[in-house]
Amino acid sequence: MDLLAIVAHPDDAEIFCGGTLAKHADRGDDVTIAYMTRGEFGGFDTTQAELADTREAEARRAADALGALVTFLEFEDGRITYSLENRLAIVDTLREHDPDIVLTHYADDMHPDHRATSRLVTDAYYMSSLPLLETEHPPAGPSNVYYFGKPTSSFDPDVVVDITDVQERKEEAALHHESQIEWLEEHGGIDAEFSDFVEGMRATGHALGRQAGATYAEGFTRLHDASVEHLK
Repeated sequence: MDLLAIVAHPDDAEIFCGGTLAKHADRGDDVTIAYMTRGEFGGFDTTQAELADTREAEARRAADALGALVTFLEFEDGRITYSLENRLAIVDTLREHDPDIVLTHYADDMHPDHRATSRLVTDAYYMSSLPLLETEHPPAGPSNVYYFGKPTSSFDPDVVVDITDVQERKEEAALHHESQIEWLEEHGGIDAEFSDFVEGMRATGHALGRQAGATYAEGFTRLHDASVEHLK
């Protein structure tokens, strides 16, 4: 079962679904992370170009720790917008990788890039199988989209994946994003749950784990219930 995670920024996959990606990679599934941007706005005391290069290198090391391949889609950080052109770009990304399951952001998220990515992926998922829609790659038909997000009143996961056995790998991968640890902790007024980077992930994993009878877990909602392939 092939998985494609389409995320807005380097570190999003590791924080929100890194355990699930590692678990499927260990099973021999093909796992790819598609980063919409290189995260050039997520820092200080540097230039956008330098930070983008740093974050891309960190993302590649993190993905290697998870056992995943990576691709960068060259959108601009903080400026992902919903448009037909961008939707078709994601259609072609889905067709190129032809996954069984797609993972992406939950629609109700504070970050505008996360919201835009979620909508683009959802609509591209529907369009990717249309035979008369021509892009660079032939039609593909993922079985479902699974959404991850920050625990909120609206995000209520209906799929919980036990990641206890790969929690250390998830943390190892996340810690490769060295440029972001200081940024997220200093940016605590916005992302308060990251006031302690690793402990924040562990606390969320523990809370979700209680739903699955596990020590650590990750949570998702599904686009639809009917699916040939299931995230496990």
